[in-house]
Amino acid sequence: MAPSNGSRLLLAMALCIGAVALSSCSQAEPIPEPTPEPSSQKLVSLDSDQLQRKLADFTSSDKNAVVLSDQQLRSTIPKAQEWLESIKVNPSKCGVTFAQPVADQLKNATMAAVEFEGRHLTVAIYKDEQLLRKHWETKNAANEQCSRYSVTANGERRAYHLAEQALDSDADHDEAYVSTSSNGKSTQQQLVVSSSNSNVLIGLQQSTTPSQTKQQIQAAQSTINELLKTLK
Repeated sequence: MAPSNGSRLLLAMALCIGAVALSSCSQAEPIPEPTPEPSSQKLVSLDSDQLQRKLADFTSSDKNAVVLSDQQLRSTIPKAQEWLESIKVNPSKCGVTFAQPVADQLKNATMAAVEFEGRHLTVAIYKDEQLLRKHWETKNAANEQCSRYSVTANGERRAYHLAEQALDSDADHDEAYVSTSSNGKSTQQQLVVSSSNSNVLIGLQQSTTPSQTKQQIQAAQSTINELLKTLK
């Protein structure tokens, strides 16, 4: 069973938040608690309706953009969880773990997503800035251990390789990589971008090729910078 479009966006949001990551923290080596740092950024405080309206305004120039609300995304959780539990990742520490259901992992943020032609944008607003910082640091430490892994779903095995990319937006923290997957017959590449700023987490994901990646990263930086201004 392949995930539906809604489930894919829910999974992307989970990836963005870092509670369910390509490199899971629950089976990685313990990571020391980060020392809390005072934030000079004003926390963003938006409820689900306000966030949905902000994203609708932000993407109003794109007639093909579809905004999905927090409620719409959460309605896909059962199917997403079912799909997650059906796959096998090797090594297991580099895959999704199920210590908590997806719903529990996403309870600490208000979320929304935008589905474009061939790409999507995800936004999560955390209730607790320190919790977002902890998730971010834990996820990054785990990702460093898992640049290569494989996923088996529906009897098909795909090998994945993560290649880090340079990205520098106005956010406090950025992460970008190209994920290359192959089943021995076909190869696919995805550009995955995450940026963390105060209590806001932004994710962008789209198909890419070596000739497109540089331009897409520059476009992602611009999108993140403009979105951060919009969410204030």
